[in-house]
Amino acid sequence: MAQSLTGVWRGSFIQSDFDILKGKPTEDKYKYEIQINNLPNNAIEGVTYSYKTTVFYGKASMQGIFTKGTKNLIIKEIKMLELKINDNTQPCLMTCYLDYSKTGSKEFLIGTYTSINEKKANCGSGTVYLEKVLTTEFEKEPFLLKKVEPIIKNKLADNKTNSTLDSPKRIVPSTKKQTLQKPIGTTNQPQFKPGAEGFIITKETKKLAFKKPEIIDTIKPLTKAPEKKTEAILPVPKVLLERENNLQKTLIIDQEDVQIDFYDNGQVDNDSITVYHNNEILISKGRLDIRPLTLHIHLNKNNPFYELITVAENLGDIPPNTALMVVTAGKKRYEVTITSDDKKNAKVVLEYKPTEKNK
Repeated sequence: MAQSLTGVWRGSFIQSDFDILKGKPTEDKYKYEIQINNLPNNAIEGVTYSYKTTVFYGKASMQGIFTKGTKNLIIKEIKMLELKINDNTQPCLMTCYLDYSKTGSKEFLIGTYTSINEKKANCGSGTVYLEKVLTTEFEKEPFLLKKVEPIIKNKLADNKTNSTLDSPKRIVPSTKKQTLQKPIGTTNQPQFKPGAEGFIITKETKKLAFKKPEIIDTIKPLTKAPEKKTEAILPVPKVLLERENNLQKTLIIDQEDVQIDFYDNGQVDNDSITVYHNNEILISKGRLDIRPLTLHIHLNKNNPFYELITVAENLGDIPPNTALMVVTAGKKRYEVTITSDDKKNAKVVLEYKPTEKNK
């Protein structure tokens, strides 16, 4: 992973609802903290805290997956671990669809969420805002403490090694006097006639003449390390940054091969859409009609989440831009009405969960 998500992320989530008595939408704000641990294959694990105060809160285990190409993170709360709530409050498990971003030294996870209660009924939805922080309002999980301890140990070891290497050794001058002694058993050199010295071959010279030459190892040229292949990361289209990506539905799919058809919902009024997946255009300015715009996609357990974002290219003759998305997976058929305009895109997430027969 290019950037490490491991650590503490704290912020809030806002639950949007509609008050029937008052006849207007309402918002309820909660504090939200996530402690994340990176795993291989872009997976994550950790815990979440949903709370008004640190006295009344819900703690849940969670799992998720990070898509490097789009910097999208999907977090799913699995099980309630601790629960301290009022009698009138029902516990809910959240699924968050977050986008990672970095501004200067600050890191953010921003997006939307859906939630269900113990009976799998809808428990509300809204927006999530998180920022990476150093401290927690609760206790750090063991996986965070383990990642801190080796760093401290390594620093202490480095300091110890450096102090040993940096301390210069004392050079003690020798107190022994060096005396030149005449070699034992030496005799006076014989006298030769002038010019005869060049024809004398000594025993040492003979030995040197027949000495085998030393074999010097040649330096082998350095081989280039194979270059690592990096995944191509597509830039986020401007329309996905400037408009809100509103989550409209999450579908649980148990088949790998899926067909998706887009129709005009109701009266054909010249609506046009563009459909994206991982910042890549799958349908470009397609006109909605009684004949469908069709996609064929493949799901797998390595990438179990497939996110489709529909962008309104116009509002048609009758605003807003509405489409009927029909998802066919094996013998199952799902219908989703999606609405988009010049301020909001429509996001639909397919989550692959194979049954025992399909595994």
